[in-house]
Amino acid sequence: MESVLEQDYPALEHIVMDGGSTDGTLDLLRKYPRLRLVSEPDKGMYDAINKGIRLASGGIIGLLNTDDLYTPGALKSVAEAFEQHPEAQAVVGGVTKFVEDETGLHVLDTIPAIESREFWFRVIQGHPVTNAWFFRREVFERLGGFDVRMRWSADRYFLIRIALDGGVRPVPIRRVLYQYRQHSGSVTITTLDSRDPRYGPLRIEILQEDIFALDEFLRRRDLPGEVRRRLHREHSERCYRLSATAVYHRLWHSAAQAASRGWRRDPFWPLIFVEMAARRLVKELSGRDE
Repeated sequence: MESVLEQDYPALEHIVMDGGSTDGTLDLLRKYPRLRLVSEPDKGMYDAINKGIRLASGGIIGLLNTDDLYTPGALKSVAEAFEQHPEAQAVVGGVTKFVEDETGLHVLDTIPAIESREFWFRVIQGHPVTNAWFFRREVFERLGGFDVRMRWSADRYFLIRIALDGGVRPVPIRRVLYQYRQHSGSVTITTLDSRDPRYGPLRIEILQEDIFALDEFLRRRDLPGEVRRRLHREHSERCYRLSATAVYHRLWHSAAQAASRGWRRDPFWPLIFVEMAARRLVKELSGRDE
């Protein structure tokens, strides 16, 4: 809330979509009179985001997750980038991952904005830094919103879809716009290992969702060669991660399904399994996390 209030940009509409909280959240939010607060049941995070987008009246839309921050001056930089590039459908900046304790914020990693030469690698296999993207509203009006069938990973696959169907490419802003808070309760970027009994089953669910989306894209006949190759490789790697995680947690049926899906998509998948397992072993022996 404070990171939005402190933005050096006056023409700002701030919509908060709440799923019907009963823990005091609404009392806190009502202390901010400039908010447009909507509290009602939804079908998950992406359904709530889609509702918020439909309510938005601004010409530029950004998405801020509950426990994350915008850097000072981020929205002013975004507005200036759109003014300088009137043809742009989206802009994107960098992201820092941080932890917070009683001594303040501590940056763990900085992920730069996506450059055009690395676009397909970043959105399919790397860090797409979705929350550091800002879109013209016309992108959602023309291409639709997030896939509400997905609970965890719809943001990445939204970026792939609008790039394929709408030719959307972001103009990079070479500064950090977004700060991602890393903690054990995070879902996709977390301090927990997939072998942790608290996180392992959730990780399996996320990977199953990823493979479902990748399969849908790979059934398309209009994929450019690079896109198909990267989707294919990502599918194989996700199948490896799912099968390995399921084996560790003794979920044999899930492990067998993942192996079958990987092998069905790529007859050389067993070699990829061995390759990735060997990489994991080397990292384990060197004391580094994957």
